[in-house]
Amino acid sequence: MKAEKSFPELEKEDGQTVQGNINRKPLRNSRKGLFLQKGYKTSSWALILLFLTIVLGMTIAVVLSAFGEEWYGTFLPQGYTIEWFIKAWQAYEVGEYFKITMGIVLTATVISLVLSIPTVYILARRDFPFKQALISFFQLPFTLPDLLYAIPVASIFYSIGLAETIPGLIIVNLIVGIPFSVFILLPYMESLDPRLEYAATSLGATKFKLFQRIVLPQVVPGITASAINIFIRMFNTFTIILLISGPKTQTLNVMVFSVLQGSGSQPPAMLNSLALTLMIPLLFFSFLSLWVSSFTQRRLGK
Repeated sequence: MKAEKSFPELEKEDGQTVQGNINRKPLRNSRKGLFLQKGYKTSSWALILLFLTIVLGMTIAVVLSAFGEEWYGTFLPQGYTIEWFIKAWQAYEVGEYFKITMGIVLTATVISLVLSIPTVYILARRDFPFKQALISFFQLPFTLPDLLYAIPVASIFYSIGLAETIPGLIIVNLIVGIPFSVFILLPYMESLDPRLEYAATSLGATKFKLFQRIVLPQVVPGITASAINIFIRMFNTFTIILLISGPKTQTLNVMVFSVLQGSGSQPPAMLNSLALTLMIPLLFFSFLSLWVSSFTQRRLGK
């Protein structure tokens, strides 16, 4: 008589069957997840490539148009010239607006550093009530939308007579420059070894000498990085400057926007050369900022 399978054997076989089914489901799920992950990466890279193609394509078109002599119905311009830049600088007094912009931004940069360096030192070395709230407050101007504070500030400036004046433009740039400088300098100041300051104090150094001889030389890379970054940010400030600047106090980017907005019958090549005039210093200072940041990171890493 054929012996029946024992209960443990059935359990073993059933267990293998069940375990096999359990193992198949995660395998299918893992393959599905891997497929979705690859699809997500592919689509992400495709969108990035499309975005870069559009941006680079428009930039190259602007550059070719600004330097091109004639460009009608051909793939590339017939020749190249700087005549459009000369005409744009003469027609729109670009040099005058550039001097106004540089004067405002450089003055605001120096004032921002002078005010932010001692502020950062206090934040890094002292504990006091609402310290974190104060640090968060300094981050508001570059985390909130520009219009959220630009409209109230413009209203106040018009009411007290600071609108359409150079001092008024410097002050509104400080609203951006000081918080941004504090945000950049604070990690540098916090990384300093306080034992050097204690040693200098024990040897009789005054607070001024301590700050001048010990603290400042160590944060020079941070000050340089902060100066370049806040200069770029203030040079590129647009919304609040547009609201409070006047015909004689416009910065370069506001002037370019006004010209492009009411371009009328101006040649496209002249308008593109004007736009490129604004792009070139921004690109230069942006690359300079990246180089300084890389240099300071290598120095701090050592």
